Amino acid sequence: MKVYLASSFDLIKKVEALAKVLREKGHTVTVEWWHKDYKKLRLADVDWYEDARVTAISERNFRGIREADIFVLIAPTLTSKKFNGANIELGYALALEKPCYSVGRLQRSAMYVPVIKCDSIEEVLERCGK
Repeated sequence: MKVYLASSFDLIKKVEALAKVLREKGHTVTVEWWHKDYKKLRLADVDWYEDARVTAISERNFRGIREADIFVLIAPTLTSKKFNGANIELGYALALEKPCYSVGRLQRSAMYVPVIKCDSIEEVLERCGK
């Protein structure tokens, strides 16, 4: 099964651990976006959005969502977090009618209602029959 993992850079350790579990179980993570945080490029906003590296990341991530069988949003375990880019990715996956799961604690938002909330990546796999 192909999985797109979404989260924030401050949860990288959790994302990497879950990606490892998925690969060990024979699944594919469609994009490993966490290797470099391009938000840290020293460019003015107007230039940042036009930068070819940033454009390529956007295209790569949207393609990875399209190619995925499921979408998983990785959230903190104890306290909820406000997401930025990951919420855009989640909205795109929902619009594509992908099964969307979360692992961790989400903030209260009516927009998260269609997301299947799970406590672990193993629960995600059980719920999608893999």
